[in-house]
Amino acid sequence: MKNFVLKLLGPGPLGPVLALVFLIFLPLFIGESWVSLMVEVMALAIFATSLNILIGYGGMVSFGHAAYYGIGAYTYALLLTKAGAPFLLAMVAAPILSALGALIIGWFCVRLSHIYFSMLTLAFGQIVFAVALQWYGFTRGDNGITEIPFPPLLQSTQRFYYFALVVLALSLWGMKRIMDSPFGKTLQALRDNPLRTEFMGINVRLYSLMAFVIAGGFAGIGGALFAAFNHNVFPTFMHWGKSTEALVVTLLGGMFHFFGPAVGSILLVFLDKIVTSYLRYWSFVLGILLALMVLFFPGGFSGYVMGRLNAIGAKRGEGR
Repeated sequence: MKNFVLKLLGPGPLGPVLALVFLIFLPLFIGESWVSLMVEVMALAIFATSLNILIGYGGMVSFGHAAYYGIGAYTYALLLTKAGAPFLLAMVAAPILSALGALIIGWFCVRLSHIYFSMLTLAFGQIVFAVALQWYGFTRGDNGITEIPFPPLLQSTQRFYYFALVVLALSLWGMKRIMDSPFGKTLQALRDNPLRTEFMGINVRLYSLMAFVIAGGFAGIGGALFAAFNHNVFPTFMHWGKSTEALVVTLLGGMFHFFGPAVGSILLVFLDKIVTSYLRYWSFVLGILLALMVLFFPGGFSGYVMGRLNAIGAKRGEGR
């Protein structure tokens, strides 16, 4: 049983395949409100996993990652409302524009490190947020863009759920392939020892910028997916609070496990739903939960589970 669980949660394909099968049949057993909640989980999972490319793999803590999430959402919304573009074209254009925005901002940010890098990402993120908030003629400011056109084929909540599931699966597969590639391994080496990595002849700034662009592009997919499901987009999509949400999700799930942010997305969204049903002080509960995680479970939920399973396996090995 222990070996099966390790295969389920480990780096092999068994866990993701079983999770995908579970998600395919899930709408058959839950109500429409829970299906809607799962779509929100999927959009957040893409967003948080893209942030983890920077944090967990690259060692770069960004506080402005919501800028690219918002750029993706606004690109999708503006193409449909102002240009009359087809739905799929808007969905494809969203990550491209987000990656372009990440390229421009990242060019400046990767020249710094540690707290200076984090503060600069926050500064640029708030600049993008301010532009969306103040440019009424283009973004409609704090009124947001509402009643975004939507293809009739996806009007049903269940149909959109399966569309979101396809987007989630392709996004996670793409990010996993990139992180398992030599590029991903180099990025981890950069995280662990940037000076030694640079001494080996690797262009640290170039790799950091590439990670920044890749993370920004996938964040745009999450933003476009959420905007499509909600039929609206607001400047708050770009606020630093949204970046913090993705950071919290990454910490809850485990930043050193690829699927940790996806697990953290499920935990955060459903805990929010359950706790707010009984208590008014969700922020208080979340604060306690985060404090406990940081103090006693720094590896997040995924790290804790894997650690316990490895400890059980080690004890059984000693007993033989």
